[in-house]
Parts: sequence; structure tokens; C-alpha cells
Amino acid sequence: MVSLITINSSIKSSTSSATPVANLISEWGNKPIVSCVLGISKIGRASIISNNIAHAALLLLNKEIDYEQENDDEIQNLNGILIEYGDYSPKMATTEEEYTNKGLVIYRYGEKGGLRYYVKKYSEFIEQFGDKGYVDLNIDVNNHKTFQYFIDKIAKKESNKWIKANYSVGLYNFNCQTFAIEAIKEIKPHFNMTNVNPADETLAKKKSKQKLEFIPSNIKNELMNFYH
Repeated sequence: MVSLITINSSIKSSTSSATPVANLISEWGNKPIVSCVLGISKIGRASIISNNIAHAALLLLNKEIDYEQENDDEIQNLNGILIEYGDYSPKMATTEEEYTNKGLVIYRYGEKGGLRYYVKKYSEFIEQFGDKGYVDLNIDVNNHKTFQYFIDKIAKKESNKWIKANYSVGLYNFNCQTFAIEAIKEIKPHFNMTNVNPADETLAKKKSKQKLEFIPSNIKNELMNFYH
């Protein structure tokens, strides 16, 4: 099903941490991505119209998430790499330009904008990018890969695939949700209902697939391909 996003969902500067993202990537070294968090957030009042109108972002982590202990300080304070695609540019705002110059945010295609990534704590990601809900996703050891491998595979620099100029919310949608779907296909996570966390308390009590209603339908369909 085609996403119903009809407005620019990606006009905000990055909410970067004070840690240069290259430092975290270097710290990880050859340690792979072993889990990720899919965050679904509102796009102003437009999200009231349809659950398909929402922003999607991913937080990549090098530690497995224990669903029964996700509220532990260790998990809450865990730094990950937030990656998202949108109508972004290094010069979209003074703060964004400063973040870029300091290495706090990296644009995969430089001045062409679009796909960007930066450091974010787990707890901050949930708060800022999961106001509709979020999904914790662990990854089978056979599908573990380093961040460098992941970014080179999904966003080859020479392809210019995820640049700002390609961003679209019109008839042929190519936006944050498109990227989230492609990332999920590459990561191949384990997915089940126990790791789904709707912000809506009524949905949170559901045990059936109704619990997934906050997730845009195109992303939900992709997740179901990895249902266990």
C-alpha cells in the first residue's frame, strides 16, 4: 500500500548529541549491528488523519536488547547511530551547518543532503522519535554486519540514491518510510509482538496485530516478512 504522506515530513535540523558520530563508529570498530529500534513519530496534526502519515527513523545498536530489561540504565543510556532520510541539507539551518562542521552529524552524500546519521541515546530516541510508538528489533547472528558494511550496501555514495533531490511525498513516494523499509530488508531483524511498543495505552494492551496500528502500513507489511 502506498504511503499517504502528503506533506514535507523532514524539515527539522538534527537533534544531534555532543558526540561526533565518527567517534562512535570508530569505537565500535568491527563490532556489528546486533539490534535496532524503529521509531515512528508524529508529523504535526497531519498524523491524526492517518497512521500512514508519520516519520520513520532507525537507531542502530551494537548491543542486543533484552525486552524484559529495556528500562535498565545501561540500555536507556546506550548510544546508537540514528539514521534517517528526508528533505535534509547540511545548510538547512545554522545549527545544522555547525553540527555538520563539527562532525556531530554526517550527510552520506555531503552537500547533496538527504540521508544523514548521528549519535543518539536509546532513551532520547524513544522520546523524540517514538511519540507514536517504537519497535525493538534484535538481529540473528547470521545477519550481523558492521555499520560500514551496512551503509556501503544500502547507500552507495556513487548511486546518489538517498539525496535530498530524490525526496518525494507526491504520487511516487520516496521518503523516510521508503528508507526504513529498505533498511529493514537489509538488516533482516527478528520481529514479534512482544517488542512492539505503541504510545497509545489502548493499543499497548492488545495482543493481536491490532497492536501494530500505529505503524504505517507499508512498513508494517515489510515487518511481517520477518515475523517469528
